[in-house]
Amino acid sequence: MPGLVDYYVGLDVSQKMTSICVIDHDGKQIVEGKSSTHPLDIRGWLGNRIEDGKLLKIGLEAGTMSSWLYSGLVRFGFEVVCMETFQAHRFLATYRNKTDKNDARGLAQLLRMGGEDFLRVVKIRSQASQETRVLLAMRDHLVTQKVSLENHISGVLKPFGVIVERGSVVPETFFKRTIDALDQAERNGVHVKEFVMPSLQLYEQAAAKIVPLTARIEEIAGSIEMVRRFMDIPGVGPVTALSVYAAIDDPHRFQKSSDVAAYFGLTPKQFQSGEFNMMGAISRRGDPATRRTLVIAATVLLSVSQEWTTLKAWGVRLAKRIGFSKARIAVARKLVIIMHRMWVDNDRFRPKVISSDERIKLKQELAPQPSKLSAVKRIVVA
Repeated sequence: MPGLVDYYVGLDVSQKMTSICVIDHDGKQIVEGKSSTHPLDIRGWLGNRIEDGKLLKIGLEAGTMSSWLYSGLVRFGFEVVCMETFQAHRFLATYRNKTDKNDARGLAQLLRMGGEDFLRVVKIRSQASQETRVLLAMRDHLVTQKVSLENHISGVLKPFGVIVERGSVVPETFFKRTIDALDQAERNGVHVKEFVMPSLQLYEQAAAKIVPLTARIEEIAGSIEMVRRFMDIPGVGPVTALSVYAAIDDPHRFQKSSDVAAYFGLTPKQFQSGEFNMMGAISRRGDPATRRTLVIAATVLLSVSQEWTTLKAWGVRLAKRIGFSKARIAVARKLVIIMHRMWVDNDRFRPKVISSDERIKLKQELAPQPSKLSAVKRIVVA
C-alpha cells in the first residue's frame, strides 16, 4: 500500500558504478547520485542521505548483476523489487535522452506507479539453482564449440575433395577419421594438415571437457526425486529435466501451468487491433537454452521414441497437419506444462499407451494418400 513506503529508489546498475534516484509518493525527486556497484556501498549511500526510520522500496532492472545486488540488499533489510527487462526498457524509452541518471529516475517512477497487477516482477532464483544453471550453461557452451569446430574442419577440407564421414559418431571416431583423411590428402599432394591440426586438437580438448560436466549433470539429476520423475517422460533426458527444474526453481510462482510455456517463449505472439487479430510465431522470450532442450526432447519423442503414448500420437497427427517443425514446438509446450503439473501435484508421469488397434488406425491415417494426378496416371496406363 502507498502509505507503507516513504521513498522509492531506482537503481541503474553498471559494472563499476550505480546511478541512484530517490523519489517520494508524488514523484518528487528527493536525492540522486552515484555509488559503487556493491550492496554495502549502496546501503551506505542511502544511509548517509535518508533519515533513519524511513521505509524504502528499491527497484532495479533484471540483469547479470541483479541477483547478487538483490540478495545483498535484502540481507540488509531493504524491500527490493527486480523488474522485468522488457517492461522496464519500454518504459525508459519514453525519455528523450538515454542516460544512467534518466534510467534511475525512470525505474524509480515505474516502481512508484506500478501496482502488483501491472509491474512485472522477476523472481530471483535460489543459489543452488543458479549454480546448476552455470553448470548447464558451461556444458552447452562447450557442446556448441565442439559442433562448430567439427563443422568448420569438415568444411575447409571439402574444397580439396577430402570428405570426412560424420553422422552419429563419437568424438574419438571423428578425430581418427580426420587424421586419416589428412594423411591421405598429404599423399595426394594437399598439404593442409599442419593448419588443421590446432583446430582438431581444440576439438579433442572440448570433447574431453564435456564428459565430466555431463557426468556431474547426471549425478545431480539422479539425486533429485522430481528430476528423476521428469526423466520418466519419453524424450526427456537428464539435461532437459535438470534445465527445466533449475529454470523454474519454485513451481508455485506460476498461477497456471500454461504460464510456464509462455515463460519459456513457447507460445505464439498476438497482435490484435480492432477487427484485425493475428497470431504470429512463438515469442522466444525467456531462457533460450532451456527452450532448446525442450524442443530437442520433443523431437526425440516424435521421431525416436518407440513408446506410443497419446502424447506422441497427438504430436504425430499434428505433424502431418501443420508440419514437423511447428508440431515439435507444440509438443515441447505440452512437455513443460506436464512437468510443471507433476511438480505442483507431487505426482509421477502416467502415460496412456495406445492400443495396437489404435496404432494401426494411426498408421492408416498417416499413410500418404494418392494424389488425383497419380490416380489419372494409373487410369491412363491401364
